[in-house]
Amino acid sequence: MAAIEISIGNYIVRRLEEQGIGSMFGVPGSYLANFLDNVESSTIKWVGECNELNAAYATDGYARFRGGLGVLATTVGVGELSAINGIAGSYAEELPVLHIVGQQPSKDQEEGLNVIHTLGDGKHFLLSKKEIGLGVVDARIDQVIVDCISKSRPAYIALPCDLVDVKITTTRLHDPLKKEEIKINPDAENTAIAHIYQRFTDAFSGQLDNNVVVIADVSISRHHCKQEVADFLAVTDLPVYGTPLGKTVVDETSVRYGGVYVGSLSDAEVKKKVESAKLVLLIGPLTTDFNSGKFSYNIKDEVSIKLHFDHTEVGFATYGRTGMKELLPKLGARLKDFKEKASQLTVPKFELKKVTDSDKLITHDWLWWRLGAWFKEKDLIITEAGSVSYGVIDLPLPTGSSLLAQKLWASIGWSMGATHGAMLARGEIEGANATKTILFIGDGSLQMTVQEISGLIRSGIAPIIFVVTNGGYTIERLQHNVEGEYHNIVTWNYTELLKVLTSTSSSTETETYKVTKEEELGKLLDVEKIREKNCLQLVEIMVGRDDAPPALRRALGIPDPAKDTSGHEGTIIPGRRFFKAPLGVIGW
Repeated sequence: MAAIEISIGNYIVRRLEEQGIGSMFGVPGSYLANFLDNVESSTIKWVGECNELNAAYATDGYARFRGGLGVLATTVGVGELSAINGIAGSYAEELPVLHIVGQQPSKDQEEGLNVIHTLGDGKHFLLSKKEIGLGVVDARIDQVIVDCISKSRPAYIALPCDLVDVKITTTRLHDPLKKEEIKINPDAENTAIAHIYQRFTDAFSGQLDNNVVVIADVSISRHHCKQEVADFLAVTDLPVYGTPLGKTVVDETSVRYGGVYVGSLSDAEVKKKVESAKLVLLIGPLTTDFNSGKFSYNIKDEVSIKLHFDHTEVGFATYGRTGMKELLPKLGARLKDFKEKASQLTVPKFELKKVTDSDKLITHDWLWWRLGAWFKEKDLIITEAGSVSYGVIDLPLPTGSSLLAQKLWASIGWSMGATHGAMLARGEIEGANATKTILFIGDGSLQMTVQEISGLIRSGIAPIIFVVTNGGYTIERLQHNVEGEYHNIVTWNYTELLKVLTSTSSSTETETYKVTKEEELGKLLDVEKIREKNCLQLVEIMVGRDDAPPALRRALGIPDPAKDTSGHEGTIIPGRRFFKAPLGVIGW
C-alpha cells in the first residue's frame, strides 16, 4: 500500500470530506487562517458566522439534522471559550460535533510565552513536533474523529498554526474511517428476544383490553432507528404513543398513534391507556423533567421493556450489548405472532382541533391549532427552548415532518443558529426537493442570537421565522413573580430586522409582517400563501404578556383561563404579585 505525503491541515480536510461534510461553521482568527486556506481549496463550504456561539449552535443543527458529523472551527481561547455553551449543548444532547481550534505556534507554546489569546500564565495545550516525528499524528486525528461519530459526542482537535502545513507520510487515507458499532452479543440478544416474547405471551393471555402499548422516544432519532421502528410497528400493529422529545420519530397521523404520554400531564385517555397496560415497550427512552412531566411517569419497572442503543431491559433483567437498531428487526419477526390480537386494541384519536379565524386578538389556545392545520408533509419545524416548544406538543405533526428542539440543555437562542445549520444540511441531502423550514422563537430568545439572521441571508436560505412577542420571558414570569421587571426585555421593531441585517452590497429579497389578530395571520397563511414565497420571511405574532400554550399551562399547574375563574392557587390574578407553580420546569 503506497504511502502518501500530505500536510496535516489537508489530512484533516480529507478526512472531513470523506465523512460527507459539506459545510464547516466558525469564525476565523490569526491562528486559524492557514487551516482555512486548506478548507477553501476543498469541497467543503466555509460558513463564516458573526460569533462563535452562533457558529456552535449552527454546527449543532447541522449534525442534528444530518444524523452525522458537524464541524466547528475557531481560534484558541477567546474563540473556543465563546463556543463552549453550544458545545455543552451538543454533549448533553448526544451530537457528534468536532471542534477544530487553531492554536498559537508550537514554539511559543513550548516556551510558555504570554502571547495573545492566552490567560497570561504560560500554560498551553500542545500537539508537539515530537509527536509528529513519531508519526502518530494521522492515527491520533483518526481516533478523535472515530470517537466523535461512534460515541455521538463532541470532540476536539488542537492545531498549532505552524504545524498546519507540516508534511507527514501516511498510508491511513487508503482506509475510510467508520463508526465503531456496538459489538452485539448474539447469546444475550437471543435470550432478550425470548424473554420479551414470553412477556408478550403473558400480556396477551386472557381478555383483549389494553394489553401492550409502545412508547416511542427521542433516542430513536438520535441513534438513527426511525426506519427500524417504523418497520417494527408495521409488522406488529401495536398501539404507539410519543413523548414531547420524541415527536415525529414515528408517524403521528397513523391510526395506531394515540398521542403524547407525558406522565401526569397527559391527556386523560392517553394516561389511562398507558398506565393501565399490562406491558409497556419503551423504545429509545430518555427521562428528563420536560419529557416525563416532571418525573411523573407512572409505569412500573415490572411491566416495562426498555430498548436502548446499547442494551435492553426486560423488567428487572438487563441484557448488555443488545442495541435496539440490530434487535428491532429480529424482535419484530418474532412478535408478528401477536399482530392479529394487537390490531384489535383500541387507540385514542389524535387529531387536530379545528379552529376558525375571527377578528379576536391572537391567543396561544388558537394559534397552535391554526398553524397545525397549515403544516405540510416533510416540513422541517424548529422550536426554541421556550414557551413555543410547548405549543407543538398537542399537535399531530404531518407525515414525514421533522421537529428539532433543544429541550435538555435548553439554551435560549439556540434555534437561530440551529436553523442555519439544519437548513444547510438539508440542502446537501435533499437539494431542491426540500419543503419549507419553519422556525418558532420567542422575542427573548431571538435577542440572544439575532445576528444569525445575517448568516441566513448570507447563505441564501429562506426559512419562515415566526417571532412570538410579548416583551419578555414567559416561562419565568409564570413560574415566579409575574410582575417582576427582571423578566422584561426591550421591545424591538422586529419587522425592520431583515433590512438592517442584510448585505449593503447586494439586494436580497426578504419580507416581514406583523399580526395581532387571528384573521390577519389567517390571511398570511391562506391568502398571501407565505409558504410558497422563496425568500426569507419574518412574521411577528403579538400575544398577551402572560398568555401561554396549553401544554405549558398544564406543566405549571395553571388552569385553563377559559374554564377556571375560581382564583385558586395556580391562577394568574390581576394585582397578585406571586402565584404558586410546581418546581422543575425551567427555560424561556
